Amino acid sequence: MSNIAQSFSVLSKALDLRTQRHQVLASNIANADTPNFKARDIDFKSAMQNALASRADVGALSMAVTSSAHQQGNGMSGSGTLQYRTETQSAVDGNTVDMDVERAQITDNALQYQILTQMISSKFQGLRSAMASSQS
Repeated sequence: MSNIAQSFSVLSKALDLRTQRHQVLASNIANADTPNFKARDIDFKSAMQNALASRADVGALSMAVTSSAHQQGNGMSGSGTLQYRTETQSAVDGNTVDMDVERAQITDNALQYQILTQMISSKFQGLRSAMASSQS
């Protein structure tokens, strides 16, 4: 049973990281016209290694607090360290967002997310099948 829980834990962490990466990529797209905005991304491989090693606080972003009445929070709690994307074309306004790159990355990330959800669904289907056959 431990193997099943470990498998779901790994897939869950991967889904969390894919969600976090999608948010970062969407932020890049949303700021495509913002002067001096620097595109960012998550190195999924190293983020997954950090998550599996239970180092969830590596690279976490803190929430800005401008008043002592604000609630404390830890912002993005995923283990993906944000990195600046390598600039592919220079822009006069200093913005490093390349919409072609962002679209390709967000499409790839969405596809990887869908694959993970299908894997989880298959695991649950296998468990249901095993439980049904053991009851007969």
